[in-house]
Amino acid sequence: MVRRVSKERQEIAEELTHFVKVLNDESSSGALIVVEGQRDASALAAIGFIGITYLLCHNGSLTQLSEEAKNHRKVILLLDFDHKGRVLTKKAASLLEEKGIRIDLFHRRRLKMASKGRVQEVEELARYSDFLATSWPCR
Repeated sequence: MVRRVSKERQEIAEELTHFVKVLNDESSSGALIVVEGQRDASALAAIGFIGITYLLCHNGSLTQLSEEAKNHRKVILLLDFDHKGRVLTKKAASLLEEKGIRIDLFHRRRLKMASKGRVQEVEELARYSDFLATSWPCR
């Protein structure tokens, strides 16, 4: 049976494939990737992310994040687009900037664009894992 894929879903898959490749490159170049929790980290891994993530809601306070961030060239905040995620993003960005730590919100916006707004929580990326794995083996 041939699986038909909508053009929009195929475009999302292409964009997410590119997104995760760039995120892997950033991680291997010394960026710290920050997500809210384990399900977010698992969803990123499911679509091909191979780097290490910092779990903001499981590793403690924003102060601990700022201490960990000192060991990295920059911090990429990939927190959810819901109210809690927006509040955490603002707080984390403010604190890290105060401490002179370079933050990156581009990838957060890129995720929103790549998913055409369909991903509101990072853990929702997991629903694309099968499609990406079968359609784009060149991850």
